[in-house]
Amino acid sequence: MARIRKNIFFAFRLAVTLLCLCGLSPDPDFFSKRTAPPVPANQTRIFIWKSRYLLAVYQGDKPLKSYRAVFGGGYQDGDKQAMGDRRTPEGEFYICTMNHSKRFYKFMGLSYPGLKHAAYGLERNIISPEEYTLIQKAITERQQPPWETSLGGAVGIHGRMLKNPEAARSSSQNWTDGCIALDNADVDEIYSMVSLGTPVTILP
Repeated sequence: MARIRKNIFFAFRLAVTLLCLCGLSPDPDFFSKRTAPPVPANQTRIFIWKSRYLLAVYQGDKPLKSYRAVFGGGYQDGDKQAMGDRRTPEGEFYICTMNHSKRFYKFMGLSYPGLKHAAYGLERNIISPEEYTLIQKAITERQQPPWETSLGGAVGIHGRMLKNPEAARSSSQNWTDGCIALDNADVDEIYSMVSLGTPVTILP
């Protein structure tokens, strides 16, 4: 009898745990360890899925919370390639700036362009060898890369000021110039959980 009670208690705890995890996201399968590669247990990390309109905060391989997000107006054109294309970049980045913004409430700047985008730009003569070197140096030192090259820049995670006309747009519409936009309350939570250097992975 004791063994039966023990098994019932274990099954109950397992069910509660699974329900809690499922509550983090519209799609619980998102949070499988196959999606999030192993990282140090105390490492805060952000994963963004453009196709799912989702930003999720992890600690190590443990999902903490997910948020609805929207992206650049050039969303359907894929990865960012140049200034003005309104695409949200894809790949591995880190938070390189954090500040309050008159236009976007709070802004967490990302390390775009990274080495992948810089190599693309150099190969196609979008940027010069000197600009490539500056980007490479910034990424190596975990600093903000140049944002004024023809690859574009100033891509980040942000909210929307109430006086900003864009704030009236539907939360399901991709309206930014390439950034990741969320509700201000969600930005407050994320801003409190991350710091300079926090890794950010953006997936299609």
